[in-house]
Amino acid sequence: MKYGSLNSLLSMIAVPVLFSYSAACKKIVSIPPPGGMVTAAAVFSNDEDAERDMKGVYYDMMSNIQSLANGGMSIFGGLASDEIYRTTPNKFEDAFAANALADDNTLCNNLFKWAYQSINHCNEIIENVVDPKISKVSKGMQVRLQAEAKMVRAIIFFYLVNLYGDVPLVKSTRYDVNDTLSRAPVSAVYQQMTADLQDARLGLPDSYPATEHSENIHLRPNRAVATALLARVSLYLHDWANAEQQASLLINDSAYQLEMDLDKAFLSTSREAIWALHPVLDGMFTAEASLFIPFQGRPPTYVLTPWLLNSFEPSDLRLSHWTDTIIDNGIWYFYPAKYKARDATAPEEDVIVLRLSEQYLIRAEARVRQRDTAGALRDLNIIRRRAGLSDLIHIDEDKLLRAIYHERRVEFFAEWGHRWLDLQRTGMIDSVLSQEKSGWRHDAALFPLPHKDLELDPNLRQNPGY
Repeated sequence: MKYGSLNSLLSMIAVPVLFSYSAACKKIVSIPPPGGMVTAAAVFSNDEDAERDMKGVYYDMMSNIQSLANGGMSIFGGLASDEIYRTTPNKFEDAFAANALADDNTLCNNLFKWAYQSINHCNEIIENVVDPKISKVSKGMQVRLQAEAKMVRAIIFFYLVNLYGDVPLVKSTRYDVNDTLSRAPVSAVYQQMTADLQDARLGLPDSYPATEHSENIHLRPNRAVATALLARVSLYLHDWANAEQQASLLINDSAYQLEMDLDKAFLSTSREAIWALHPVLDGMFTAEASLFIPFQGRPPTYVLTPWLLNSFEPSDLRLSHWTDTIIDNGIWYFYPAKYKARDATAPEEDVIVLRLSEQYLIRAEARVRQRDTAGALRDLNIIRRRAGLSDLIHIDEDKLLRAIYHERRVEFFAEWGHRWLDLQRTGMIDSVLSQEKSGWRHDAALFPLPHKDLELDPNLRQNPGY
């Protein structure tokens, strides 16, 4: 199936009945009472319909442009950090670039809203697929769908907690409870994420479940997806030994290989893809290609900042393969070009969520923290060689750690907000952005919660500075 064929996609991935009311609820983290058990019983009456409901989670994640999973993290994380800027004014996006968000910023609020809608949908599946009163789903499918929904819930909470800090920990469909939830501490959210990922690893299969796209094998999570995210979560929690262990499982798995040809890294057939999401909107390929690649004869909307461009070593192949240029009125513009498919003649691409190169850099950082500089150097140099760079040698721990952070910057630029999250977790955000952006303030490291939710839930409190 070609991209943008929404009608044919809907025939295979039904927009789930259970989720249809969630988007209309007045309160983002709350869901209203179900209309009756008949609807739930119909959805979970057999394996096929229950699995279709899980596919609907991915459809919903990708059905809004600039939602968290569909370009939002790449665009807004890139603007908020020091990776990209707009060439034309847009007051809502300019607020990200100026780190001057307000609690009524529509785009920021949509990140929050759509994330919780996906979490609510996952919670419905987690509860209903094993409910003996309504579910006729086979035991094996129950285990797999619960594991899959928990994995998706975990990654969404990962982005929420890193964007907003303490957030409501919605883990049930109890609307009466969710209506008055307070913000859970970051530590509690990470604890739930870890538990979900451990459960997911037990319940997900080793192989990728079959999809309608024979060439796109990474669209439904397997055990490796939960392992990859657990490695990242462990890194953020400073659990260095577990981060190294989980990353090693993937690095040593022959099913995944770095694409030595950088132009193949983001194709649907990429061997380094661990998990990917398929575009679903009519007339649109990946959000990153549609938003970053300019129309012919026009300047790009988003261009790379001088700070990012100057961070590349001159011989870095990522600069020549993952960026592109256009000249307009005598001005040269550099823009992200990891994803290149804007039309049906281009090779097929999916949005890669997790890829193998991250696991090498997770393990490198975890090894430095455990005083294994030799092992860390080996991992770092594997990524550098792929980019056409020479090995680093004889480097102390502090310089090696900075080299790994640098490598993450040029490897994951304009990709899922890695740079913004790295600046936060490493404690570098104030020192870096205060030099690059006038008016930077520490409170801007977290986004504001939506004003509407604060009004509706008296137990919610806004982040400082908003």
